Amino acid sequence: MESDTDRTYCGVGIRGVAMFVDSFIWIFLTFIAMPFVGILTGNIETGNGTYADLEGTVAVLGLSLWFVLAISYHTVFEWKYGQTLGKYLVSIKVEHKNGGTLSLRESFLRNLLRLVDWLPIFYIVGIGVLFVSNRYQRIGDRVAGTVIVRT
Repeated sequence: MESDTDRTYCGVGIRGVAMFVDSFIWIFLTFIAMPFVGILTGNIETGNGTYADLEGTVAVLGLSLWFVLAISYHTVFEWKYGQTLGKYLVSIKVEHKNGGTLSLRESFLRNLLRLVDWLPIFYIVGIGVLFVSNRYQRIGDRVAGTVIVRT
């Protein structure tokens, strides 16, 4: 078990840079989810290119698949490696608040609660909670018992 003096907790700035990098992965996942749903539902249009023309319930289905892929990306990479690509590139990682690696459950909880942290827009709730935490934990971190530290 590591003590708090052995670790450097990461605040909004470096976490924001990591999230910015990871947002490109989220955009890439959109290009997987939407065409996949378009193919399944027959809502693929061709002409000057190929694109998924999704509206109504089919669009909600596409967004839901994208959400599952995005949360799965964070959950699996943080569980297996302690880092997403964005965290790796800025040399930070997620670990249990007592110093160990995350369980799949802890990783899933912290990432599912991104929905709450993101409210009302652009992580305002998460950032506010992070500022009043001595370990810079957002709601997802507090519930899952995790922290973000420098590697």
